[in-house]
Formats: sequence, C-alpha cells, structure tokens
Amino acid sequence: MSIFSINTNVNSLMAQGSLKKLDNSLSTTMQRLSTGLRINSAADDPSGIALANSMTAHVRGVHQAINNAQDTLNLLAFADSALNETLDILQRMNDLAVKASNEAILTTADVSSINTEIQSLKTELSRRAGAVTFNSKILFSGGFSGTNAGQAQIGADNVAAMQLTIEIKAQTLSGLGLMEQGGLNFNGVGSLYISNGAGQSALGAAVYAIDAIQSSITLASNMQQAIGILEQKMQFIIDDLSNEELNITAARSRITDADMAAEISEFTRLQVLTQSSTAMLAQANLQPQIVSQLLGISG
Repeated sequence: MSIFSINTNVNSLMAQGSLKKLDNSLSTTMQRLSTGLRINSAADDPSGIALANSMTAHVRGVHQAINNAQDTLNLLAFADSALNETLDILQRMNDLAVKASNEAILTTADVSSINTEIQSLKTELSRRAGAVTFNSKILFSGGFSGTNAGQAQIGADNVAAMQLTIEIKAQTLSGLGLMEQGGLNFNGVGSLYISNGAGQSALGAAVYAIDAIQSSITLASNMQQAIGILEQKMQFIIDDLSNEELNITAARSRITDADMAAEISEFTRLQVLTQSSTAMLAQANLQPQIVSQLLGISG
C-alpha cells in the first residue's frame, strides 16, 4: 500500500477496524466484570445458555422440593407429638383398667368413679380424632390413610421415585380398637365400660379392657414408629436434595459465571491494545501530510 494515497488512507482504515473490534471486546469484558456473568445474552454462548436455563429450572425445582420435604417433616413431627398425647391418654386408661380389675379391694363407688374417668378419657380420644389438624387438614380421622394417603413431592421431576406416600392411620376409637362389637365388650355394646349401670364391676369386662387398651397402645405405638421412620427418611431426603442443589448450582456456575481474574487480565490487555491502536490511528491520519509537503503546502 502506498503512503502517498490521499483518497484512501488504508492504514487509517485498518486502525479504525482494529479499534472497533477492541471496543466490542472491551464492552463485553466490562459487562462481564460489571455483572459477574460470562453469559449475559444468548449471543455470548448459545449452547451454554440453553444448558444453563435447563440447570436453573432443575435447581429451582430441587429448592422447592427441599421446602416441600421440610414442610412434610413439620407435619410428621406435629403428628408424632400429637400421638404422644394420645398414648398418654391410653396409658392412663390402662392404669384405670388394671385398677378396676382389683375387685377384692374396690367398692362399687370406686368402680363407678374409675369408669367415669375412663369414659371422660374415651370422649377426649374421640374429640382429638377430629381436632388434631395441620394446615386445616385433620390428621387422625382416617383422612391420611388408604386411598386418601397424602403424596409428598420430594424431587424436581414427575417420577415415582420423587414422590413419597404419607400415611397416618385413623386414631379414632374404632381405629384404636376401642369400639368392639360382640363378645366381651366392656359390659356395654360398642363402648368401653368396666362397670354396669349400677356401678357394679364385671371382672371379665375389666380384664378384657386391659387387653383391649394394651392392644390400642400397640396400634398407636406402631403408628408413631411408622411416623418416626418417615421423619428419618425425610431428613435423609432433605440432606440429599441439599447436596444435589449445591452440585447442580456449582455446575451451572462454571457455565454462566465469569472468571473474574481472567476477565481483569483480559480487560487490562484490551486497554493496552486500545491505547496502542489509538496511537497508530493518529499516526495513520498524519501520513497524508507527507503529500502536502511534497506539494510544498505548509501545514
């Protein structure tokens, strides 16, 4: 190329083109340094942003699954605590049934008094079956068992492995076996009685009450054990989900986040090149003055 051409200053055009490229690169680097992100638009990395968006959906799904699992764990912990109270009532009823069986000592009034307390406790068990609720859902009435068992979503995807069935069997009088029909039924059909209407104890009925109440204690204990197993399982699930969220977030970070050290180095390099290109553009723009000197035209 000739330095004596005045219509087309090729060196100046080359310097301008270099400056434009440097300016674009400098803008990209500055944006990355400003946002901390390597990908700020789809043009930065089309395939990368598609993968990052997929990972973002997964991470957010896992995060919500952790919240779901924690909420479910709260439900189970509440049911566990409520069952403690049910078991306390049953233990007291068992004490009373054992006491009522001691006919050698107790008077008719004593038996009647014991029976009154048992009836009061039985009423409380019946009341609790419909009163223990979590987020307005009744837990002990049977609404969490069989086909009505709750389904907990414990993962980001719609697969069976990410769904856990939560079952709480009915803690009603019937569910606890305290509303037996037929046979020895506590000296009162369909009810837990250990004395007749006159307050007279029926030894067979009182002894049968011991067996029935202890059976109820076993039923409630088994339910509490099942809830405890679910609580343990739910805690393991929460731990697994937390690890999954961490690992997927780290993988997404490697795709989307800027390497700040590398970007700062690149920013410095581009600044130096920009300054150099600007200086060369100034030199290229001075070259046509040589022609004016040849023509004897003073600047």
